Amino acid sequence: MLKTVRLLPLMFGLIALPALAGDLEQPMKKMGFNYKQATKASDPAAMEKYITQMRSEIDDAKTRTMPTAKQEKFLEGLNEVQGELDASLAALKAGDEAKAREHLAKVNDLKKEYHKYAKQKG
Repeated sequence: MLKTVRLLPLMFGLIALPALAGDLEQPMKKMGFNYKQATKASDPAAMEKYITQMRSEIDDAKTRTMPTAKQEKFLEGLNEVQGELDASLAALKAGDEAKAREHLAKVNDLKKEYHKYAKQKG
């Protein structure tokens, strides 16, 4: 009985570790899905809908638990993506779908750049 009591905190701690590591996973997957939908969208209204959803996921991701050592880089990347999404929305509002798509392409470049940091150990 005493061994079980001692093991409970350890077991709960191990259960919590994956939850912390995967805390960003859900909003990131949603961003990826909405990115693909935005790039495939055939009209500006649909693009705007998906880009707006991506903005919302960024706001959500910023509130999630991040590895302390990487938090600064994660937030830097999220802020850069947010800037490109804002520029894309502004281009759509101005009626320039081509410019909006250029900003979406930059989002993909940023994803590639910052995912390198996420994969690094530490």
